Amino acid sequence: MDEQGFLDRVRENERTALERLGSDKALLAATGAELDTDTVLGVLAATELFHADTVQRWAEATDDDRAVDAFGSAAETASDHADRLAADLDEVPDGSGVETGVGGQDGDVERAAAGLVGASLVLDRTLLQAVSFFVNEADARRADLIREVRSGVDDRRDAGLALLDDICETDDECERAATAAEEAIAAAYEEYVERLDRLGIDPKPVC
Repeated sequence: MDEQGFLDRVRENERTALERLGSDKALLAATGAELDTDTVLGVLAATELFHADTVQRWAEATDDDRAVDAFGSAAETASDHADRLAADLDEVPDGSGVETGVGGQDGDVERAAAGLVGASLVLDRTLLQAVSFFVNEADARRADLIREVRSGVDDRRDAGLALLDDICETDDECERAATAAEEAIAAAYEEYVERLDRLGIDPKPVC
């Protein structure tokens, strides 16, 4: 399966989850309905800080130079994002980021698929809503910042696809990768639903 074919499969199999994760309820779920500038920036910064720490541990745990490079670069990008998002904050809230399904994966294949591809697809949806939030707040500077972060997350996704293209040598490995990416998205959506449920909000779109 080539990179585009892999991406198309994951997007199609998790189409409903990704659509709902990108709805106007995304920031409500992520922030606990506290829609103010500091909370939105803090949640996004905490998310990227978590990714930076997690993916850096993966880089240190693998013996594959290709994975070391990809995970290390992703960790640097996420760390830079976290710093930029938190630049105007007194502190980054602990453990209050967007759920992206990252955590508990073993093996370079599963980690690349879940942490670089699946998580990036999830985070892209929340970042899209964050751009809209700051546009509505007439905060062009921060809207541009979120656009840049979103672009970096897309680059992280593409790096994950390229890594999988390099390290998935069998049909079984390709299948494991696709399953891991889909499971990460499904886990993120499950948490999204639970957070909205606690707020008394139906995650399904209003028709």
